[in-house]
Amino acid sequence: MLHQVVDGRAMLIPPAGDEVIVLNPTGSAVWDALSEGGDVETLTLTLQGAHPAVAADAIRNDVTTFLAELEGAGLVVGE
Repeated sequence: MLHQVVDGRAMLIPPAGDEVIVLNPTGSAVWDALSEGGDVETLTLTLQGAHPAVAADAIRNDVTTFLAELEGAGLVVGE
């Protein structure tokens, strides 16, 4: 899998290489945190620090959904 960050947005090419996935700034922040070995709780805390007005439960649900989408695209492997 290939990835590159351009203008703060991560661009990912899945193993099949048939598409380019461009992440929004929040998705890019999650992607960056994953490289440091972040789990759902760590990612939630990181995003909550950047978006304190958003409830932790909402962030946790969004992170969980996003990670499932990345796993479905073959970009990450679930634990």
